[in-house]
Amino acid sequence: MHFELHQIRAQELIREADEYRLAQQARTVEPTPRSMAASTSQPTPRRLLAWLRG
Repeated sequence: MHFELHQIRAQELIREADEYRLAQQARTVEPTPRSMAASTSQPTPRRLLAWLRG
């Protein structure tokens, strides 16, 4: 009985830690609209474009 209570409490603590970690990750990751995500890519260097043209 005593061991089972420890197991249950350990599972609860693990579950709470997982929820906390996921909440922290959700706060740090800011969702960006798809239109903004496409505009943040860096332009192709001019040397590469000239090399591709030949």
